[in-house]
Amino acid sequence: MYTAEKIEGDKFKIKISLTADEWDSYVNEAYEQNKGKFSVQGFRKGKVPKKVIEQNYGADIFFDDALQLAFSKEYGDMLNKELQIQPVDHPDVKLEKFDSDGLVLDVTVQSIPEVKLGNYKGLEITKAKGEVKEEQVQQEIDQARERNARFVEVQREAKLGDFVTIDFSGSVDGVKFPGGEAKDYRLELGSKSFIEGFEDQIVGMKIGESKVINVKFPDDYHAENLKGKPADFEIKLNKIEEKQLPELNDEFASNVSEFETLKEYEDDIKKHLEESLQERLERETENNIIREIVKNADVIIPDCMVESQLDAYMKDMETRLSYQGFKLDDYCSYMNTTVENIRKENREHAVETVKTRLVIEKIIEVENLKVTESELDEKLSEVAKKYKKSLEDYKKSLSEKQLIYFENDILMDKLVKFLKENNNLV
Repeated sequence: MYTAEKIEGDKFKIKISLTADEWDSYVNEAYEQNKGKFSVQGFRKGKVPKKVIEQNYGADIFFDDALQLAFSKEYGDMLNKELQIQPVDHPDVKLEKFDSDGLVLDVTVQSIPEVKLGNYKGLEITKAKGEVKEEQVQQEIDQARERNARFVEVQREAKLGDFVTIDFSGSVDGVKFPGGEAKDYRLELGSKSFIEGFEDQIVGMKIGESKVINVKFPDDYHAENLKGKPADFEIKLNKIEEKQLPELNDEFASNVSEFETLKEYEDDIKKHLEESLQERLERETENNIIREIVKNADVIIPDCMVESQLDAYMKDMETRLSYQGFKLDDYCSYMNTTVENIRKENREHAVETVKTRLVIEKIIEVENLKVTESELDEKLSEVAKKYKKSLEDYKKSLSEKQLIYFENDILMDKLVKFLKENNNLV
Protein backbone atom coordinates (compact mmCIF):
# COMPACT_ATOMS: atom_id res chain seq x y z
CA MET A 1 0.00 0.00 0.00
CA TYR A 2 1.17 3.52 -0.68
CA THR A 3 0.14 7.17 -0.40
CA ALA A 4 1.53 10.07 -2.44
CA GLU A 5 1.25 13.81 -1.90
CA LYS A 6 2.81 16.85 -3.57
CA ILE A 7 4.91 18.70 -1.04
CA GLU A 8 6.70 21.52 -2.92
CA GLY A 9 7.03 22.44 -6.56
CA ASP A 10 7.03 19.10 -8.35
CA LYS A 11 8.36 17.04 -5.44
CA PHE A 12 6.30 14.19 -4.05
CA LYS A 13 6.34 12.54 -0.64
CA ILE A 14 5.42 8.86 -0.92
CA LYS A 15 4.81 6.39 1.89
CA ILE A 16 5.14 2.72 1.00
CA SER A 17 3.65 0.44 3.66
CA LEU A 18 4.16 -3.33 3.85
CA THR A 19 2.38 -5.71 6.20
CA ALA A 20 4.38 -8.26 8.19
CA ASP A 21 3.38 -10.99 5.73
CA GLU A 22 4.38 -8.87 2.70
CA TRP A 23 7.73 -8.10 4.31
CA ASP A 24 8.30 -11.79 5.11
CA SER A 25 7.72 -12.67 1.46
CA TYR A 26 10.56 -10.30 0.43
CA VAL A 27 12.84 -11.74 3.12
CA ASN A 28 12.11 -15.22 1.77
CA GLU A 29 12.87 -14.01 -1.76
CA ALA A 30 16.17 -12.56 -0.57
CA TYR A 31 16.95 -15.88 1.14
CA GLU A 32 16.24 -17.86 -2.06
CA GLN A 33 18.52 -15.56 -4.05
CA ASN A 34 21.40 -15.69 -1.58
CA LYS A 35 21.27 -19.06 0.20
CA GLY A 36 24.00 -20.48 -2.02
CA LYS A 37 26.51 -18.04 -0.52
CA PHE A 38 26.34 -19.43 3.03
CA SER A 39 28.16 -22.35 4.60
CA VAL A 40 27.02 -23.92 7.88
CA GLN A 41 28.56 -27.10 9.29
CA GLY A 42 26.27 -30.06 8.85
CA PHE A 43 24.48 -28.66 5.80
CA ARG A 44 25.29 -28.78 2.11
CA LYS A 45 25.95 -25.38 0.55
CA GLY A 46 22.72 -23.93 -0.80
CA LYS A 47 20.62 -26.23 1.41
CA VAL A 48 20.93 -24.35 4.71
CA PRO A 49 17.48 -23.40 6.10
CA LYS A 50 16.75 -19.68 6.48
CA LYS A 51 16.38 -19.86 10.27
CA VAL A 52 19.73 -21.62 10.61
CA ILE A 53 21.45 -18.92 8.51
CA GLU A 54 19.81 -16.22 10.63
CA GLN A 55 20.93 -17.94 13.85
CA ASN A 56 24.53 -18.19 12.61
CA TYR A 57 24.88 -14.88 10.76
CA GLY A 58 22.38 -12.62 12.50
CA ALA A 59 18.62 -12.13 12.35
CA ASP A 60 18.95 -9.20 9.94
CA ILE A 61 21.30 -10.96 7.48
CA PHE A 62 18.73 -10.69 4.65
CA PHE A 63 17.41 -7.26 5.61
CA ASP A 64 19.32 -5.12 3.07
CA ASP A 65 18.62 -7.42 0.13
CA ALA A 66 14.96 -7.78 1.11
CA LEU A 67 14.62 -4.01 1.45
CA GLN A 68 16.13 -3.48 -1.99
CA LEU A 69 13.77 -6.07 -3.50
CA ALA A 70 10.76 -4.56 -1.72
CA PHE A 71 11.53 -0.99 -2.78
CA SER A 72 12.30 -1.91 -6.37
CA LYS A 73 9.06 -3.86 -6.78
CA GLU A 74 6.70 -1.59 -4.82
CA TYR A 75 8.14 1.69 -6.17
CA GLY A 76 8.08 0.35 -9.73
CA ASP A 77 4.47 -0.86 -9.40
CA MET A 78 3.45 2.48 -7.97
CA LEU A 79 4.98 4.44 -10.88
CA ASN A 80 3.32 2.14 -13.41
CA LYS A 81 -0.10 3.10 -12.06
CA GLU A 82 -1.99 6.11 -13.43
CA LEU A 83 0.00 8.71 -11.48
CA GLN A 84 1.38 12.10 -12.45
CA ILE A 85 4.76 11.18 -11.02
CA GLN A 86 7.53 10.94 -13.63
CA PRO A 87 10.82 10.83 -11.70
CA VAL A 88 13.74 12.85 -13.05
CA ASP A 89 16.18 11.93 -10.28
CA HIS A 90 17.00 9.09 -7.91
CA PRO A 91 14.53 8.99 -5.00
CA ASP A 92 15.57 9.74 -1.43
CA VAL A 93 14.52 6.70 0.62
CA LYS A 94 14.29 6.53 4.42
CA LEU A 95 13.07 3.77 6.72
CA GLU A 96 10.33 5.39 8.76
CA LYS A 97 9.11 2.36 10.69
CA PHE A 98 10.04 -1.30 11.12
CA ASP A 99 8.41 -3.54 13.72
CA SER A 100 6.35 -6.71 14.09
CA ASP A 101 3.46 -5.10 12.18
CA GLY A 102 5.55 -4.54 9.06
CA LEU A 103 7.54 -1.77 7.46
CA VAL A 104 7.00 1.81 6.22
CA LEU A 105 9.30 3.57 3.73
CA ASP A 106 9.39 7.34 3.40
CA VAL A 107 10.28 8.27 -0.22
CA THR A 108 10.89 11.76 -1.61
CA VAL A 109 11.11 12.05 -5.38
CA GLN A 110 11.43 14.88 -7.89
CA SER A 111 8.91 14.55 -10.70
CA ILE A 112 9.18 16.13 -14.13
CA PRO A 113 8.13 19.78 -13.71
CA GLU A 114 4.80 21.10 -14.90
CA VAL A 115 5.08 23.18 -18.08
CA LYS A 116 2.67 26.07 -18.56
CA LEU A 117 2.73 26.86 -22.26
CA GLY A 118 2.37 30.46 -23.35
CA ASN A 119 1.43 31.41 -26.90
CA TYR A 120 2.97 28.98 -29.37
CA LYS A 121 0.60 29.58 -32.29
CA GLY A 122 -0.19 32.76 -34.20
CA LEU A 123 3.11 34.41 -33.29
CA GLU A 124 4.94 36.79 -35.62
CA ILE A 125 8.43 35.38 -36.11
CA THR A 126 11.26 37.08 -37.97
CA LYS A 127 12.68 34.89 -40.71
CA ALA A 128 16.46 34.67 -40.91
CA LYS A 129 17.64 36.49 -44.03
CA GLY A 130 20.88 36.67 -45.98
CA GLU A 131 22.46 36.56 -49.41
CA VAL A 132 25.59 35.20 -51.03
CA LYS A 133 28.05 37.98 -51.81
CA GLU A 134 30.60 38.03 -54.60
CA GLU A 135 33.38 38.15 -52.01
CA GLN A 136 32.29 34.73 -50.75
CA VAL A 137 32.50 33.27 -54.24
CA GLN A 138 35.94 34.82 -54.65
CA GLN A 139 37.01 33.43 -51.29
CA GLU A 140 36.09 29.90 -52.43
CA ILE A 141 38.09 30.41 -55.63
CA ASP A 142 41.05 31.79 -53.68
CA GLN A 143 41.01 28.72 -51.43
CA ALA A 144 41.03 26.47 -54.52
CA ARG A 145 44.02 28.41 -55.86
CA GLU A 146 45.78 28.01 -52.50
CA ARG A 147 45.16 24.24 -52.57
CA ASN A 148 46.67 24.05 -56.04
CA ALA A 149 49.62 26.36 -55.41
CA ARG A 150 53.15 25.40 -56.49
CA PHE A 151 56.18 25.89 -54.28
CA VAL A 152 59.26 26.90 -56.22
CA GLU A 153 62.71 27.00 -54.65
CA VAL A 154 64.33 30.43 -55.11
CA GLN A 155 67.80 31.89 -54.62
CA ARG A 156 67.27 35.27 -52.93
CA GLU A 157 66.67 36.88 -49.55
CA ALA A 158 63.69 35.57 -47.59
CA LYS A 159 60.58 37.74 -47.48
CA LEU A 160 57.14 37.60 -45.88
CA GLY A 161 54.96 34.99 -47.56
CA ASP A 162 57.87 32.65 -48.29
CA PHE A 163 58.08 29.11 -46.94
CA VAL A 164 61.50 28.62 -45.38
CA THR A 165 63.21 25.49 -44.08
CA ILE A 166 65.31 26.20 -41.02
CA ASP A 167 67.32 24.62 -38.21
CA PHE A 168 66.79 26.33 -34.85
CA SER A 169 67.92 25.92 -31.27
CA GLY A 170 66.51 28.04 -28.45
CA SER A 171 67.89 28.85 -25.03
CA VAL A 172 66.88 30.90 -21.99
CA ASP A 173 69.70 32.33 -19.85
CA GLY A 174 72.09 30.22 -21.91
CA VAL A 175 70.28 26.95 -21.14
CA LYS A 176 68.43 25.02 -23.85
CA PHE A 177 64.83 24.09 -23.05
CA PRO A 178 62.66 21.11 -24.11
CA GLY A 179 60.89 21.60 -27.44
CA GLY A 180 63.12 24.52 -28.41
CA GLU A 181 65.15 22.71 -31.06
CA ALA A 182 64.41 21.34 -34.55
CA LYS A 183 66.08 20.43 -37.86
CA ASP A 184 64.67 21.21 -41.32
CA TYR A 185 61.56 22.85 -39.90
CA ARG A 186 59.26 24.31 -42.60
CA LEU A 187 57.77 27.68 -41.68
CA GLU A 188 55.62 30.22 -43.50
CA LEU A 189 56.96 33.70 -42.81
CA GLY A 190 54.09 35.91 -41.71
CA SER A 191 51.92 33.05 -40.45
CA LYS A 192 52.47 34.17 -36.83
CA SER A 193 52.75 30.54 -35.79
CA PHE A 194 55.89 31.28 -33.74
CA ILE A 195 56.57 33.78 -30.95
CA GLU A 196 56.08 37.42 -31.94
CA GLY A 197 59.18 38.73 -33.70
CA PHE A 198 60.60 35.29 -34.56
CA GLU A 199 59.47 35.20 -38.20
CA ASP A 200 60.17 38.89 -38.85
CA GLN A 201 63.85 38.41 -37.96
CA ILE A 202 64.25 35.66 -40.58
CA VAL A 203 63.12 38.09 -43.31
CA GLY A 204 66.21 39.20 -45.26
CA MET A 205 68.29 36.09 -44.52
CA LYS A 206 69.92 34.17 -47.38
CA ILE A 207 70.26 30.42 -47.94
CA GLY A 208 73.08 29.00 -45.80
CA GLU A 209 73.13 32.05 -43.54
CA SER A 210 73.10 31.67 -39.73
CA LYS A 211 72.19 34.21 -37.11
CA VAL A 212 70.96 34.54 -33.53
CA ILE A 213 67.58 36.17 -33.03
CA ASN A 214 66.16 37.52 -29.80
CA VAL A 215 62.54 37.14 -28.73
CA LYS A 216 60.46 37.25 -25.57
CA PHE A 217 57.94 34.59 -24.58
CA PRO A 218 54.45 36.01 -23.90
CA ASP A 219 53.39 36.50 -20.28
CA ASP A 220 50.51 34.06 -20.85
CA TYR A 221 52.65 31.39 -22.56
CA HIS A 222 51.41 27.86 -21.76
CA ALA A 223 54.79 26.63 -20.42
CA GLU A 224 55.19 27.98 -16.88
CA ASN A 225 59.02 27.93 -17.02
CA LEU A 226 59.08 30.15 -20.14
CA LYS A 227 56.39 32.74 -19.38
CA GLY A 228 57.60 36.30 -20.04
CA LYS A 229 61.26 35.25 -20.41
CA PRO A 230 63.66 36.54 -23.09
CA ALA A 231 65.13 33.80 -25.31
CA ASP A 232 67.87 33.44 -27.94
CA PHE A 233 67.39 31.27 -31.02
CA GLU A 234 70.27 30.18 -33.23
CA ILE A 235 68.85 30.03 -36.76
CA LYS A 236 70.25 28.49 -39.95
CA LEU A 237 68.35 29.03 -43.19
CA ASN A 238 68.45 25.92 -45.42
CA LYS A 239 65.88 26.62 -48.15
CA ILE A 240 63.49 29.30 -49.44
CA GLU A 241 60.35 28.43 -51.40
CA GLU A 242 58.07 30.90 -53.10
CA LYS A 243 54.38 30.09 -53.34
CA GLN A 244 53.03 30.52 -56.86
CA LEU A 245 49.25 30.55 -57.31
CA PRO A 246 47.75 29.25 -60.56
CA GLU A 247 46.51 31.89 -62.97
CA LEU A 248 42.78 32.52 -62.76
CA ASN A 249 41.48 31.41 -66.16
CA ASP A 250 39.52 28.68 -67.98
CA GLU A 251 42.44 26.26 -67.73
CA PHE A 252 42.48 26.61 -63.95
CA ALA A 253 38.71 26.00 -63.82
CA SER A 254 38.96 22.82 -65.91
CA ASN A 255 41.84 21.54 -63.74
CA VAL A 256 40.01 21.93 -60.43
CA SER A 257 36.42 21.20 -61.47
CA GLU A 258 34.18 19.44 -63.98
CA PHE A 259 33.63 22.70 -65.87
CA GLU A 260 35.39 23.98 -68.95
CA THR A 261 35.16 27.71 -68.27
CA LEU A 262 35.85 29.95 -65.31
CA LYS A 263 32.34 31.46 -65.59
CA GLU A 264 30.69 28.01 -65.27
CA TYR A 265 32.93 27.23 -62.29
CA GLU A 266 32.03 30.51 -60.57
CA ASP A 267 28.31 29.99 -61.21
CA ASP A 268 28.47 26.49 -59.69
CA ILE A 269 30.26 27.78 -56.59
CA LYS A 270 27.60 30.47 -56.16
CA LYS A 271 24.81 27.89 -56.58
CA HIS A 272 26.24 25.63 -53.84
CA LEU A 273 26.84 28.60 -51.53
CA GLU A 274 23.21 29.68 -51.99
CA GLU A 275 21.93 26.16 -51.27
CA SER A 276 24.07 25.99 -48.13
CA LEU A 277 22.92 29.46 -47.07
CA GLN A 278 19.23 28.56 -47.50
CA GLU A 279 19.66 25.49 -45.32
CA ARG A 280 21.38 27.56 -42.64
CA LEU A 281 18.71 30.29 -42.79
CA GLU A 282 16.00 27.64 -42.54
CA ARG A 283 17.62 26.24 -39.36
CA GLU A 284 18.01 29.76 -37.92
CA THR A 285 14.34 30.53 -38.58
CA GLU A 286 13.30 27.28 -36.89
CA ASN A 287 15.48 28.18 -33.90
CA ASN A 288 13.88 31.66 -33.80
CA ILE A 289 10.42 30.05 -33.57
CA ILE A 290 11.42 27.66 -30.79
CA ARG A 291 13.28 30.38 -28.84
CA GLU A 292 10.19 32.62 -28.89
CA ILE A 293 7.89 29.80 -27.79
CA VAL A 294 10.25 28.75 -24.98
CA LYS A 295 10.47 32.37 -23.83
CA ASN A 296 6.65 32.46 -23.54
CA ALA A 297 6.49 29.26 -21.46
CA ASP A 298 6.61 29.10 -17.68
CA VAL A 299 8.44 26.21 -15.99
CA ILE A 300 10.55 25.85 -12.85
CA ILE A 301 13.60 23.73 -13.68
CA PRO A 302 14.74 21.50 -10.79
CA ASP A 303 18.46 21.59 -9.99
CA CYS A 304 18.79 17.84 -10.53
CA MET A 305 17.82 18.23 -14.20
CA VAL A 306 20.29 21.08 -14.68
CA GLU A 307 23.05 19.06 -13.03
CA SER A 308 22.20 16.06 -15.21
CA GLN A 309 22.46 18.25 -18.33
CA LEU A 310 25.82 19.59 -17.13
CA ASP A 311 27.00 16.00 -16.52
CA ALA A 312 26.11 15.18 -20.13
CA TYR A 313 27.94 18.27 -21.35
CA MET A 314 31.09 17.38 -19.38
CA LYS A 315 30.99 13.78 -20.62
CA ASP A 316 30.70 15.00 -24.21
CA MET A 317 33.57 17.41 -23.62
CA GLU A 318 35.75 14.61 -22.22
CA THR A 319 34.99 12.47 -25.27
CA ARG A 320 35.87 15.28 -27.71
CA LEU A 321 39.10 16.02 -25.85
CA SER A 322 40.06 12.32 -25.88
CA TYR A 323 39.81 12.31 -29.69
CA GLN A 324 42.46 15.05 -29.66
CA GLY A 325 44.64 13.15 -27.21
CA PHE A 326 43.79 15.30 -24.18
CA LYS A 327 42.42 14.55 -20.74
CA LEU A 328 39.97 16.91 -19.05
CA ASP A 329 42.41 17.64 -16.21
CA ASP A 330 45.14 18.52 -18.72
CA TYR A 331 42.77 20.82 -20.58
CA CYS A 332 41.77 22.57 -17.34
CA SER A 333 45.42 23.03 -16.41
CA TYR A 334 46.28 24.42 -19.88
CA MET A 335 43.29 26.80 -19.84
CA ASN A 336 43.92 27.77 -16.21
CA THR A 337 40.41 26.77 -15.16
CA THR A 338 38.59 24.05 -13.22
CA VAL A 339 35.77 21.60 -13.88
CA GLU A 340 33.65 23.58 -11.42
CA ASN A 341 34.25 26.80 -13.39
CA ILE A 342 33.36 25.10 -16.68
CA ARG A 343 30.10 23.82 -15.16
CA LYS A 344 29.35 27.29 -13.75
CA GLU A 345 30.00 28.96 -17.11
CA ASN A 346 27.64 26.51 -18.85
CA ARG A 347 24.89 26.49 -16.24
CA GLU A 348 22.69 29.11 -17.91
CA HIS A 349 22.92 27.25 -21.22
CA ALA A 350 22.03 23.98 -19.44
CA VAL A 351 18.92 25.57 -17.91
CA GLU A 352 17.84 26.82 -21.35
CA THR A 353 18.49 23.41 -22.92
CA VAL A 354 16.36 21.61 -20.31
CA LYS A 355 13.57 24.19 -20.58
CA THR A 356 13.56 23.91 -24.39
CA ARG A 357 13.31 20.11 -24.20
CA LEU A 358 10.43 20.25 -21.70
CA VAL A 359 8.50 22.82 -23.73
CA ILE A 360 8.95 20.81 -26.94
CA GLU A 361 7.75 17.63 -25.20
CA LYS A 362 4.71 19.49 -23.84
CA ILE A 363 3.67 20.82 -27.27
CA ILE A 364 4.07 17.34 -28.76
CA GLU A 365 1.83 15.99 -25.98
CA VAL A 366 -0.81 18.73 -26.26
CA GLU A 367 -0.97 18.54 -30.07
CA ASN A 368 -0.89 14.73 -29.98
CA LEU A 369 1.93 14.52 -32.52
CA LYS A 370 2.92 10.92 -33.17
CA VAL A 371 5.07 8.86 -35.54
CA THR A 372 3.27 6.17 -37.52
CA GLU A 373 4.82 2.85 -38.48
CA SER A 374 4.68 3.80 -42.18
CA GLU A 375 6.47 7.11 -41.51
CA LEU A 376 9.22 5.29 -39.63
CA ASP A 377 9.56 2.71 -42.41
CA GLU A 378 9.78 5.45 -45.02
CA LYS A 379 12.61 7.12 -43.12
CA LEU A 380 14.44 3.83 -42.55
CA SER A 381 14.06 2.88 -46.23
CA GLU A 382 15.93 6.04 -47.25
CA VAL A 383 18.81 5.17 -44.94
CA ALA A 384 18.74 1.46 -45.90
CA LYS A 385 19.25 2.36 -49.57
CA LYS A 386 22.49 4.16 -48.69
CA TYR A 387 23.78 0.93 -47.13
CA LYS A 388 22.35 -1.14 -50.02
CA LYS A 389 20.12 -3.11 -47.65
CA SER A 390 16.46 -4.02 -47.65
CA LEU A 391 14.20 -2.29 -45.13
CA GLU A 392 13.67 -5.57 -43.24
CA ASP A 393 17.40 -6.33 -42.96
CA TYR A 394 18.22 -2.78 -41.92
CA LYS A 395 15.51 -2.71 -39.23
CA LYS A 396 16.79 -6.00 -37.80
CA SER A 397 20.28 -4.49 -37.48
CA LEU A 398 19.04 -1.58 -35.34
CA SER A 399 18.83 -1.58 -31.56
CA GLU A 400 15.79 -0.23 -29.74
CA LYS A 401 17.79 2.88 -28.85
CA GLN A 402 18.61 3.50 -32.53
CA LEU A 403 14.95 3.09 -33.54
CA ILE A 404 13.94 5.62 -30.88
CA TYR A 405 16.54 8.01 -32.32
CA PHE A 406 14.90 7.78 -35.77
CA GLU A 407 11.42 8.20 -34.27
CA ASN A 408 12.52 11.32 -32.39
CA ASP A 409 14.07 12.71 -35.55
CA ILE A 410 10.77 12.30 -37.44
CA LEU A 411 8.83 13.71 -34.48
CA MET A 412 11.01 16.84 -34.41
CA ASP A 413 10.47 17.32 -38.15
CA LYS A 414 6.72 17.07 -37.53
CA LEU A 415 6.89 19.57 -34.69
CA VAL A 416 8.91 22.09 -36.73
CA LYS A 417 6.50 21.75 -39.66
CA PHE A 418 3.53 22.26 -37.31
CA LEU A 419 5.09 25.38 -35.77
CA LYS A 420 5.91 26.87 -39.17
CA GLU A 421 2.37 26.30 -40.40
CA ASN A 422 0.82 27.80 -37.27
CA ASN A 423 2.95 30.94 -36.94
CA ASN A 424 3.49 33.98 -39.15
CA LEU A 425 6.99 34.16 -40.62
CA VAL A 426 7.89 37.70 -41.69
